[in-house]
Amino acid sequence: MLNIKFIRENPDLIKKNLEKRNQEEKKEWIDKILANDTRWRSLKQKSEKLRNKRNTLTQEIKELKKKGQDIAPRLKLAKEIPSKIQAMECEMDELQKQNISYQQQFPNILHESTPIGKSEEDNVPFNFYIEGPKKPKFELRSHVDILEKSSLANFEAGRKNAGQGFNYLLGDMARLDLALQNYGVNYLTKKGFQLIGTPLMLNKDALYGAVNFEDFRDVIYKVEGEDLHLIGTGEHPLVALFRNKTFNKKDLPIKICTLTPCFRKEIGGHGVDSKGIFRMHQFYKVEQVIISNQEDSYTHLEEMQKISEDFFKSMKIPFRVIKICSGDLGPKMSKQYDIEAWYPREQKYKEVTSAGNTTKYQAVKLNTKYIDEEGNKKYVHMLNNTMVATSRAMVAILENFQNEDGTINVPKPLRKYMNKKKIGGF
Repeated sequence: MLNIKFIRENPDLIKKNLEKRNQEEKKEWIDKILANDTRWRSLKQKSEKLRNKRNTLTQEIKELKKKGQDIAPRLKLAKEIPSKIQAMECEMDELQKQNISYQQQFPNILHESTPIGKSEEDNVPFNFYIEGPKKPKFELRSHVDILEKSSLANFEAGRKNAGQGFNYLLGDMARLDLALQNYGVNYLTKKGFQLIGTPLMLNKDALYGAVNFEDFRDVIYKVEGEDLHLIGTGEHPLVALFRNKTFNKKDLPIKICTLTPCFRKEIGGHGVDSKGIFRMHQFYKVEQVIISNQEDSYTHLEEMQKISEDFFKSMKIPFRVIKICSGDLGPKMSKQYDIEAWYPREQKYKEVTSAGNTTKYQAVKLNTKYIDEEGNKKYVHMLNNTMVATSRAMVAILENFQNEDGTINVPKPLRKYMNKKKIGGF
């Protein structure tokens, strides 16, 4: 969220940013916010003067009582003040609510290197890794076909027992999922990230700090009758861990990761797979988060991105990297990279990871700060990156490493976790 001080000082910058993000209809909100803010500050000054006047009158009344003099005029004035203060505070609360509702809908300020565009069609591919398996001489099978014929998944039972978007993974497929989880965690911890076990449910206040709750409401599962929601990503409990915290600059960066199941309704254009494991309501994900000072955050973004690229290179999964353009960038991000794996049967690149810098956008709502060398308090910068969403990585493996007999070659780094070089076959 853009804090009010930043809006006061940078109205033209915010308006230009909205133009770049194709959200020009929000430009008029800036003037409304500033007008509300001017009125709020005026009321605050007046209410403080009234409080001082009430204190003065109270003291005068005490002195008059001691002297046996008439206190009625001053007592009358003193009794009128609380109702005036209350009226001012009610108006101030309303002005603040209006401003916060606007502030929450403003996107983050774009980094200068973020491409300008209108939609995902304007995202910029800039890095390709193509040293994967050679093009097969046989017709590739869908991952659904392979899993069903090899008895490695039961899609029908998942739908019957939980609904569309839920599946059973069987035998070696469940082991492949676990192998990716373990490899992802070990890869990150060797890079200096601390593994954190997080809650799988968060209350509204925690989610409010991590994400625009109103926008996210239809994506997450609510626990009936309780202020709890199943997490949609490990990022949310990780950043919520630092709510209302203040660090010393010397203690930054903080590098943490987590392995969690994730639960999403996936309402919208994409939906969930009618059959398959690429997009589901429940999946596992290894997530990395860095809490940084303001000067070094973009260096950390490049670091996180390289870790993910090297991870997929180590498994020989072909991919490309794209810079997300202004029109496709999520509101909390200032800059974002996506890794899109190559799916040869579909002849398509599809997203498997996203690495982004939210700068201080999340930190403002979470109230997470640090003290710099001069003793000034500043908001931290928060970065997050999907190390691996195992379901999508598994589909990439099934398409890129399949053999004509239906067997799947296990990528070399995963073999020590499975004690197998191949799985499946029919």
